[in-house]
Amino acid sequence: MVDLSSYLASASKIFLAPNTSDQELVDSAKERLAENGIPQDRIEINYDMQALGTGDLYISYDPPDLVVRVVYDKKPSGLVKMKSAALIRL
Repeated sequence: MVDLSSYLASASKIFLAPNTSDQELVDSAKERLAENGIPQDRIEINYDMQALGTGDLYISYDPPDLVVRVVYDKKPSGLVKMKSAALIRL
């Protein structure tokens, strides 16, 4: 289990980009994230990285893991820089 609660204070947005239309997988991902400290009601299904700001979380599904990334910089040109914060086995 990974404690992601430290990232929640600075995250105004938490995007989950599951890259699948499988609702069962999306529900499972949300449950695993909740087990790791991210409330399900804050998770938004969204693929638009341009809408993220510094400190926000972007979570993608890279089978068999969820990859949690934190935005650490956003350039005026729109380039969003992220660093990996955790891998969560789905």
